[in-house]
Amino acid sequence: MHVVVDAVVVRTGSVTIVLEHLVRAWSETFPEDSISVLFGPEGQTFPLPEGAHAEVLSQPAGPLGGLWLRSVAVRRAAHRLGADAVLAGVPASGLLGSKAPRGVILYDLRFELRPEQFSRKTRIARRLSWGWSMRLAEGIFTISDRTLDDLAEHHPRLARRAVAAPLGSDHALAWHAPQSDGTPYAIAFGHYGNKNADAVIDGWAAFCATRTDWQLRLVGMGKADRDAAAEQVRRLGIEDHVELMPWLDDDAFQTCFAGAGLVLFPSDFEGFGLPAAEALRLGIPAVISPDPALAEVTGGHAVTARSTTAADLADAIRAALDLTPRQLAAGQAFAETFSWRRTAEVIRAGLR
Repeated sequence: MHVVVDAVVVRTGSVTIVLEHLVRAWSETFPEDSISVLFGPEGQTFPLPEGAHAEVLSQPAGPLGGLWLRSVAVRRAAHRLGADAVLAGVPASGLLGSKAPRGVILYDLRFELRPEQFSRKTRIARRLSWGWSMRLAEGIFTISDRTLDDLAEHHPRLARRAVAAPLGSDHALAWHAPQSDGTPYAIAFGHYGNKNADAVIDGWAAFCATRTDWQLRLVGMGKADRDAAAEQVRRLGIEDHVELMPWLDDDAFQTCFAGAGLVLFPSDFEGFGLPAAEALRLGIPAVISPDPALAEVTGGHAVTARSTTAADLADAIRAALDLTPRQLAAGQAFAETFSWRRTAEVIRAGLR
């Protein structure tokens, strides 16, 4: 089987993590298959395993160049490469479909269910491109049962061609913690509106009222967000207990994550919730919100905050730090069900 992965509009971020590990697992699980990955004019955005073929597609100049890339260029490349199946890494590409069976990875429907977190332009663009792309697809692969349920509720016709292909978390086993300097720290995430970074800071301040031996590292923040967070931290008087960090490269992020003694992830909306799954896989206590995807990927082995109020988050932090080694080991055992091999098997079966 020759599968062509359409990654022409994929930039660095969570989607590259998904495609990198999916392609690697596919190559290892089905070595008889051929894999080609189409990249856009920015070049190759994630590493490929030995034997996988990378092809960079050019984009014509002008306002319609991007549209041409995501439609005509992808279709022609898939045909020229002799694809037996095409997998779109995001729903916003492959707008002309392909002669071979085509599948689309769907991460979430947050732009529909949390529209206030997106600009009007983004909502319109996604509604048009995503809807069109998924209607042309023979198969839709959601990254969780939660996203499959959302699709069934809001787009029942599309859901008839959908199947859940949950992501893996086993990639985190390769991450190595740094040598400890003696100060334990928690890690939380400051990017995107759904991560509730301001609530995390308030909760951390309430926690620091009784515990001053921990530090919070808030990662993935742009300058404007860091400035706003710095003012909040100053106002709460916890400057010595919070480090506001910019976007980290992969190695720095993995080291920071693996060395954490606690992961705070009270997001108000997730399609999967990879940091929560990674925390469980590494045996790190985790605090989550009641979000359905986070409940799905942690299986009751993380501490669920009753709400994102400061008091409830502080209580959840204390409860997470009281988890026993036996409880953490049970979480690790549960996390083993989320493997990239399983993701590859489900998607390959659906494409065939």
